[in-house]
Amino acid sequence: MKDSPLFRPEAMTEQQDRWLGSVLLLPRLPYTVAVVVVALLAGGLIALIAWGEYTRKVRLAGWLAPESGLLQVVAPQTGVLARVSVQEGQEVKSGEPLAVVSSERQSGAFATQQEVLRALQARRDSLNSERESHRALFARQQETQHARLDVLRDEIEGLDAEFALQRRRVARAEEVTDRQRDLRAQKLSTEDDLLRAEDAAFAQAQSLNELERARAAVNRSRVELESEMAEHPLRLQVQLAEIDRQIAQIEQDLAEAEAGREAVVLAPMDGTVTALRAATGDGVGSSAPLMTLIPSGARMQARLYGPSRDIGFVQPGQRVLVRYDAFPHQKFGRYEGTVSSVSRATINAGELGAASSGSLADLVRSGEPVYRITVDLDQDFAETYGRSAALQAGMTLEADIQIETRRLWQWLLDPLYSLHGGEKA
Repeated sequence: MKDSPLFRPEAMTEQQDRWLGSVLLLPRLPYTVAVVVVALLAGGLIALIAWGEYTRKVRLAGWLAPESGLLQVVAPQTGVLARVSVQEGQEVKSGEPLAVVSSERQSGAFATQQEVLRALQARRDSLNSERESHRALFARQQETQHARLDVLRDEIEGLDAEFALQRRRVARAEEVTDRQRDLRAQKLSTEDDLLRAEDAAFAQAQSLNELERARAAVNRSRVELESEMAEHPLRLQVQLAEIDRQIAQIEQDLAEAEAGREAVVLAPMDGTVTALRAATGDGVGSSAPLMTLIPSGARMQARLYGPSRDIGFVQPGQRVLVRYDAFPHQKFGRYEGTVSSVSRATINAGELGAASSGSLADLVRSGEPVYRITVDLDQDFAETYGRSAALQAGMTLEADIQIETRRLWQWLLDPLYSLHGGEKA
């Protein structure tokens, strides 16, 4: 033990200088590059998941239509087209002649020219009487609605006063209940007294809730009545406008009957002629379609159609990417728009009757309920080879509606939130 050194030989050897230096293990270059590449890829993947975004979309099909709709021009009577004054794509003004329908009227024992005139005049007088009846009925209904509104307002005032009184009753019943609890705690009252006080408070609170529901129901009736009163003049205007249109048509028929054989078809509004079906010499029946007018200045809208499973999250204001079949998006790109409205009920299947191929035809064949989504386009033309090509009514298209944009990590965690019933991040 006495000959043992103070330090271990290994420690002394470690402290001695080595003339060859220390041994260093240098990593190989490929290994370093691989580590750096893996680290960069991992960092990029993490950054992509943290900051990257994905937008969920719904793809629907449809076609273009003017925002104010198409106006179909029909023949006013059975006959032969003596003249067609317009061409496909021609701009016309309101009142401008579009075509002339000629018919030979035979004079028989029961269908003389005078009888035709008398029948038209009787129809005109009947429409004038109907017009005045609508006005009188509107005035009567307006008086009734004002009276109902006054009654509802009085009822609301009474309910408001009763509601305020009932709130004081509830507060007083709660005070009595609190005093009974204090007395019960001091053993100065019985348990039955406390229960009676609580029952009274509950009854007053229930009465307050019933008053609140009654007041809400009366307020709802008032709002509905005010809305009906606001819409009633508009409905009257529509009815009178329809009657005026019929009277004007009868006046035109009278002029035609007096003229003897020709009926001039006039443009009902400014627009562009399209879908021209009429040609000089063609025989036409009464109300047979001759052509279609696109109203002047009307912007094109995309009308999309989809089943209920695709429109649950579609809302006005969502952005839309549109691809026109007439202008392949591989060459001419996609165009943007905004959802302006979503129908609250399914549309008539006849509106899709013209669809003969593609997604729309599959949708019609499936027999599923169909809803219509209207999209306002950012521009009503397509850029083709350095020039602007106007969009035409009836052009088919496909559109992607951007439903929701979220971070990638939120999409990854979405199943967990769904599993646990939590809110989405």
